[in-house]
Amino acid sequence: MGLAKMSTKTLTKTLISLALLSASLAGTAAFADPIASQDAVRYIGETATVTGRATLTFMPSGEIYIDLDGRNDSAPLSGFISRWNRPRFQDMSALNGKEIALSGRIDTFRGRPEIVLQDPGQIAAK
Repeated sequence: MGLAKMSTKTLTKTLISLALLSASLAGTAAFADPIASQDAVRYIGETATVTGRATLTFMPSGEIYIDLDGRNDSAPLSGFISRWNRPRFQDMSALNGKEIALSGRIDTFRGRPEIVLQDPGQIAAK
């Protein structure tokens, strides 16, 4: 009886490990095929890499907004760096006007697509 329980535990652990691996690989696949900023609205709730020309806005409160292919409400997607994460992101002004890619979960803020950026690895200059 002890062996049967051990086998069930082992099987359960294996299935959980496979499920976690599968989920992580699925997230990686979303990063593999970049989408244009204009298409971001169709991917809300998904993890993706979105490309476009960056316009940066540095707020007095410490936040940074990275708008792709527009500015403020005219941008199809924005990246957001909170004031608490800002120290992790160095030399951001160098990205202004450049073609970049932002990776992460596309959520909405005030009805517009947005990616919250917590790690510098979520930003790549092209």
